[in-house]
Amino acid sequence: MILEALLPKGMIIPSAFETVGHIAHLNLREEHQPFKYLIAKVVLDKNKPKIQTVVNKIDAIHNDYRTMQLEVLAGNNSLVTMLVENGLRFNVDLATVYWNSKLATERQRLLGGFNFKDVVCDVFAGVGPISIPAAKIVKRVYANDLNPYAVDYLERNSVLNKLEKKIEVFNMDGRRFIDAMFASQKAHKITQVVMNLPNDATEFLDAFRGIYRDRPEDVKFTFPKTHVYGFSKARDPEFDFHERIRIALAEVAVNVEMRRVRLVAPGKWMLCASFVLPESVAFARRSPNT
Repeated sequence: MILEALLPKGMIIPSAFETVGHIAHLNLREEHQPFKYLIAKVVLDKNKPKIQTVVNKIDAIHNDYRTMQLEVLAGNNSLVTMLVENGLRFNVDLATVYWNSKLATERQRLLGGFNFKDVVCDVFAGVGPISIPAAKIVKRVYANDLNPYAVDYLERNSVLNKLEKKIEVFNMDGRRFIDAMFASQKAHKITQVVMNLPNDATEFLDAFRGIYRDRPEDVKFTFPKTHVYGFSKARDPEFDFHERIRIALAEVAVNVEMRRVRLVAPGKWMLCASFVLPESVAFARRSPNT
């Protein structure tokens, strides 16, 4: 292997990378930093013409728009690309929006639980990796993101895949979006809620407390199935994540289906918790801090 010959003896060879369209996305360790341009050049040369650009993540995701700080190490400087997932096309700009190809299998699993009667609320929709394929299956999708660049690409990708008539797009904070949806006439039709943030979505769950408290008694209520993603470094990640959901909802009895999605780092699991929103939460008095 070329890199083995070029890098210092005993160094771990960075062979894996995520592919997003024409972009190879490396996640180099500290020890690789002095050799990053060399590593990127080898990756580019070995994978041309499919790969045109090689980038490395230089900062964790900690901004409100969920974008990664990336540096271009080899190839052309454009971070705008098109990719195909599940037979659908997506335009993305990795400089301004978030995309994770490693979650393709998990998205397929989630979509497999939807049917033609469903109305889906996607709270953190990004450029549409769940909303757009969901629109092929379900009756209607309400898709939201705080990032105006993501919303722009979400609208473009809806049109690109000829699904714009089934998707209504919103650009607001997740908590405000939940409030707005369940205060509207749309509320009784929503059957599925997806909450997938690259950090933790549980901190937005308190928005569901009291969503139906002020509604007239004669209104038909539905209690949507809610799918929340998050991370845990605990020894028992399922217990830890379940506990955080119960605290966020201020409800002890939440019957949760829990599954491990993937190990994202040593000792750190990404999890998905699915549960029907408890009636006691929907009719609860608003928590004192809301």
